[in-house]
Amino acid sequence: MKKISRRQFMQRAGIGTLATVGGVQLGFGSNLLSPSGLSNGRDILIYVFLYGGMDGLNLVPPRTGTHATNYQSLRPSIQVPNSQILPLNGNQFGLHPQASGLQTLFNSGKMAIVHATGMLEANRSHFDSITYLELGTPGNKNTTTGWLTRYFESSLATPDDDPLPLMVPNWNSPASVLGSNKALVVGNPADFKLNSGHWSWNDISQVALAGVFDPNGDAAEQTSTLTLNSSDILQGIFDPNTPYVPANGAVYPQDSYLGERMMNLARVIKADVGMEVAYVPFGGWDTHANQDDFGDPANPGEFGLQVQELSQALHAFYTDLSVSHAGKITIVVQSEFGRRAYENADAGTDHGYGNPLLVIGDNVNGGFHGSFPGLGSGDLFEDQDVAVTTDYRQVISEILIRRTKNRFLGHVFPGFSNYSPLGVVQGNDMPPVYDFEFDNIYASGFE
Repeated sequence: MKKISRRQFMQRAGIGTLATVGGVQLGFGSNLLSPSGLSNGRDILIYVFLYGGMDGLNLVPPRTGTHATNYQSLRPSIQVPNSQILPLNGNQFGLHPQASGLQTLFNSGKMAIVHATGMLEANRSHFDSITYLELGTPGNKNTTTGWLTRYFESSLATPDDDPLPLMVPNWNSPASVLGSNKALVVGNPADFKLNSGHWSWNDISQVALAGVFDPNGDAAEQTSTLTLNSSDILQGIFDPNTPYVPANGAVYPQDSYLGERMMNLARVIKADVGMEVAYVPFGGWDTHANQDDFGDPANPGEFGLQVQELSQALHAFYTDLSVSHAGKITIVVQSEFGRRAYENADAGTDHGYGNPLLVIGDNVNGGFHGSFPGLGSGDLFEDQDVAVTTDYRQVISEILIRRTKNRFLGHVFPGFSNYSPLGVVQGNDMPPVYDFEFDNIYASGFE
């Protein structure tokens, strides 16, 4: 196993403590007190996780051929009518009618769709599947860190002085950042400030506390300093006296959970404070009943409304950053599993298996990737579900190596050892490293 020097270790080591300001959780590594901007030409990774099991067959329905015939027979009530499926550059598959923003991205070469992705072993439990995916260790829920935590542990290019390397615009911490000393978990960045005592004293109290804590003191003082510093940064970005105007005519969906979070991320990215990764949970996809309604475009049903919000928010985010951060953003959209291939008695779908994964950005190889396993009786997994033909870690690993320049795949995804790029994104390959044990450096000694 390769050794690292004590100096290298100390440069990468962080504070494992957790601080709270305004009820928001925060943990950071050491020496993150000044912004350094974008790092070494690597992409910013935006990971949108669709909680609830998104129905990939209605998001990306087949339009022609045997797949379309089988799809229509499996879903007599909730199939997307062929006349309403949005075409995708002449492909056999199209998009849900509420996904016009995604259609624009795909047809302009800015979006890739990877067929039938998922874990190699099926699991139809929301809790188990989400946990496995967020930990990055399918089949093992006892992992003590999340995959994004290990991503930053193994990143050789993350500057020590990045104040906001990893953001989760949510009220709760996902397992993907379990054990992280980099993650800022904040539902509303504008509220990330002191909120105890009378409001008129908050600003002066924050200044006073900054003078009390020693940034070079013990772990608690360093973490407190980092927390206050991050609060100052966000308050500057989200100045209530400076309304945000999206660039390039981008229009975020109004009164939208996802739209608000994507717009907030755009503001942070434009402030150039070194954000490398954002993990964006977006729930509401568990459509067991009354899933879709194609009779009234103004009332598209539960699933249609979810698709509309997703499509509008992602299109607006891409458009907003398409000039200022051209070629610097990669967006991944994934759910814990797909839905049953056939509809249930309540005009909905139950928990399934294989599902499309979306990748959006200027450096994607637009189009379809992977293989669709089919919907015939001999094709379905356990005679029920779309089978999985691509391990989701293949896609994420390709993005990590080619776009974020992290090749320590064995540390990010323990047990994964067969990287084989599909060509979903552009970039230079590096030899993957599977056996570098960042968590055992003490046992192996220092150079």
